[in-house]
Amino acid sequence: MFSSFKQQSSQWQQHFSRRQSAGPLQRLLAWLILGLMLLAGAAILVFMLLLSWILIPILLFRHRSKIKAWQQRQQGAQGQYRESASEQQTIEGEVLHKRED
Repeated sequence: MFSSFKQQSSQWQQHFSRRQSAGPLQRLLAWLILGLMLLAGAAILVFMLLLSWILIPILLFRHRSKIKAWQQRQQGAQGQYRESASEQQTIEGEVLHKRED
């Protein structure tokens, strides 16, 4: 059992040593691809950062305007409630059917 494991490990070591002895052209190509991927990631990061700098103030302005409009509606509703409360209208009626829940 241990001999087969040793054989497999030696085969894997030989396989990896052959792959690591790649030519200078392959290494150059690998470094270029890695550099391009890093450059693309940095470009995406900068784009997202600029996009957030542009969108966050716009979204905050919209949110604040919605809150201001909501507050004005609340103040208007409170003013109408005060007017109707001061009139003291009485509604009279008769209960015909009352549910017993």
